Amino acid sequence: MKNSQFEQPSDTFVFLYKFIIQELFSQICNKCTNYSVKPKIKNDEIHIAIWKKYEEYRKRALSNMSGTRLDRHKLASCICGALIEIKPLEGFHGAKINKYANELFALYVGLNVIKVFMIRDLVIRPDKMRTMVNYLKDHFTMEFPSLEYNVCDKRCYANNLRNALSVTHHICEFKHSECFHYDIMAYAKIFYHLELYNKERLHYTYQEYLKNLSEA
Repeated sequence: MKNSQFEQPSDTFVFLYKFIIQELFSQICNKCTNYSVKPKIKNDEIHIAIWKKYEEYRKRALSNMSGTRLDRHKLASCICGALIEIKPLEGFHGAKINKYANELFALYVGLNVIKVFMIRDLVIRPDKMRTMVNYLKDHFTMEFPSLEYNVCDKRCYANNLRNALSVTHHICEFKHSECFHYDIMAYAKIFYHLELYNKERLHYTYQEYLKNLSEA
């Protein structure tokens, strides 16, 4: 992943692109044959376009912080916002796809960023604990709060987020082009609360792994 005209992507971005974004691209395109990934955005290959846009969001987030590094929630939020703006998914040969496809993709990439860091918190030596990492990756799934937690809204949590993300961009009548007003900090907070909501589920999955290990 190189781009001679810009600074090189960080190791963190390269890792997240290869093991989350690229993996989800493969899953979607293998499962839904009418979906494809845009090969380029303007003159940039898709991975470079996503990285450049992510860098814009990352620097915007840092401008409102005293520190120099993003925590996992802001990282997830920046990647989510970048993907919504880039819109990497399209219909294969012009096929029709879900109008929220890119919002849903961005949301699940963000969730998986949080998942990676949650699993990493449990792993002291990744090179010695690959079996555990693979088990947690396959058996632990990030979930949304159920409808029972809603006060009066009858739409599920995921659909509410999907709809909210879809209205972070619209055609601006003044500019006659698409405008984006994605709130990095607000969505970072949402990812933070989704991590808290899933902590107990991760702990349960980890205990199941230990139980299976002891019985093997």
